[in-house]
Amino acid sequence: MPLPNASPMSVEAVLLEFDKRRETLASLCEKTKDLIEECLQDANIRYQSVQARVKTSKKLREKYSNPDKKYKCLDDITDLVGLRIITYYEDEVDRVAGIIEREFQIDPENSVDKRNTDPDRFGYHAVNFVCRHTEKRRSDVPYKKFGSTCCEVQVTSILRHAWSEIEHDWYDLREAFPSDIKRRFYRMAALLEIAESEFLELRKKKGNYFKSVDLQVEAQVSGVPLNSVSLKSFISQDPIVERIDKVLVGLTGSQWAGEISDEFLSRRCEIARKVGINTIEEIREALVKYELGISKYFARCLKFWDTLAPLPQGVCVFNLITMIAISREVDLSSIIEGWADPQFSDYWSKQIEAAKEVVAEYS
Repeated sequence: MPLPNASPMSVEAVLLEFDKRRETLASLCEKTKDLIEECLQDANIRYQSVQARVKTSKKLREKYSNPDKKYKCLDDITDLVGLRIITYYEDEVDRVAGIIEREFQIDPENSVDKRNTDPDRFGYHAVNFVCRHTEKRRSDVPYKKFGSTCCEVQVTSILRHAWSEIEHDWYDLREAFPSDIKRRFYRMAALLEIAESEFLELRKKKGNYFKSVDLQVEAQVSGVPLNSVSLKSFISQDPIVERIDKVLVGLTGSQWAGEISDEFLSRRCEIARKVGINTIEEIREALVKYELGISKYFARCLKFWDTLAPLPQGVCVFNLITMIAISREVDLSSIIEGWADPQFSDYWSKQIEAAKEVVAEYS
């Protein structure tokens, strides 16, 4: 860094120094990105992505040559390394910003919250930090070579990020456009802000709906409609599901699979409705009625099932629904892959035979 009264370095000298430091800056960029991702995951914060880049020589030349700025050397450019953390929702930005403030040494004079704009201005919102790694981290071997080099970290939501990408093509000429074009441009930005707000409100309502369903299922309220949300809630908390599932797992020695997809749950709900099961209460009653029958049906099917994947939580419910449906020879070709395929006819005929015998025994 030059002395306070020293003459500014020429742009060519700055570019030459930049080329010498490019590899180190690229390493700083990669290390910082990895660190941020680890911190976000450790804090259990969902994020869309962390983007990272080292400034190009072309952009550096343009910025350093700006007559409105008083740059004297390469280190006066604080965004040689730039990162952008993209959240899914606007209200997650502050949580992420808190992580950055905790993990980095912030330069408050050059950091800015760009969400604090005039009420009649719309568009890109972000929290922009100019920061460097903490002294403690810079003493660690992997970070020593970076010294006190700054980087810029932006935190924004995915909709604001999308707007900023679109806005780049308009920025330089925007003020020169006729009033009607500018008006429509800012109107689109305002619509984006409304959309952001609506997504937050919808997410809140969705969360409240999930909680309401959980409470109704737990209290065994009658008439709770059968759908993927209520079925998932029932599977996760009703004791009879856990009890029968343990029996089925014991028959196979299999492992538990991961979380059940909503698509899989929806398909099973569709099958249930085909046999007249439309509420959670009716699923519970059917499990009580066929509790021993489900394990008998499952054990018989094990004899001709070629392979058995890890069992998902709620496997007893899925077998119950399938058993009742195929015992009545309900056409499931639109729901179950391979149902109408002739090469699987022997497989399905054995399963139908097992289902009919078990259902007849426990009906």
